[in-house]
Amino acid sequence: MSVFRRFYYWLPRLIRNILGPILTSIPFTFRCQQKRWIKDKYARFGLDQKRHIFMSIARFCNINRPMTGYYFEFGCHSAGTMRMAFDHSRYLFDWDYVAFDSFEGLPEIPDIDKQEIWVKGKLKTTEEEFWGIVVGHGMPPGKLKTVKGFYDKTLTKELKASLLPKKAVVVYIDCDLYSSTVPILPFIKDFLQVGTIIVFDDWYSFYGGPNRGERRAFREFREKNPELMFEEFVHTNEQGSFIFLGKKEAP
Repeated sequence: MSVFRRFYYWLPRLIRNILGPILTSIPFTFRCQQKRWIKDKYARFGLDQKRHIFMSIARFCNINRPMTGYYFEFGCHSAGTMRMAFDHSRYLFDWDYVAFDSFEGLPEIPDIDKQEIWVKGKLKTTEEEFWGIVVGHGMPPGKLKTVKGFYDKTLTKELKASLLPKKAVVVYIDCDLYSSTVPILPFIKDFLQVGTIIVFDDWYSFYGGPNRGERRAFREFREKNPELMFEEFVHTNEQGSFIFLGKKEAP
């Protein structure tokens, strides 16, 4: 680490917050190079991995056509994933898109989900902002539905009845936390059809351990529903996905 960088990190946070934006605009400084690398390399890699997931889904669904129904998305901050899902499905399929989100950011973080990156209120996009971004991207308003609120309150029998009997083609779960994932899985059970793909966006959070996050919630769901069969699908450095194969035949 250079002498200047050591001096910079030695400064009080308030001073660093003031200097940071200035330094990122000066060519050849570390902060400027860091900002460029994060944008051009680091962030682009993450987007490419997600595009790989959605192109894999498009090819799977087209090969196994007809695959009709809903695209469900749980956790919709910035509308980036919803737009990507639409871009990779609009020319081949006639799906309906349902966005489930608090539109208030993350809930209170319980002990089991505590990690430095998760903070109450983080990842907030308002419902109005979400609609504007998605419809502005080209999705017909009649193809989009939003369900606002935290999942333990909104995923009701009444909501399920209003969406059935149509099934889900894709269920994209991007809610980060074990506590948020738990109520989702029983809710989507009745929407599963042979070929439904479930994607967990944060499959490798919490160091990839099986006893926290989305991995734990899915494991417990499968233990409670041993008749449901799943096959592993595409995995990236962040996401994990599974194909629903149907129910085991009774002996």
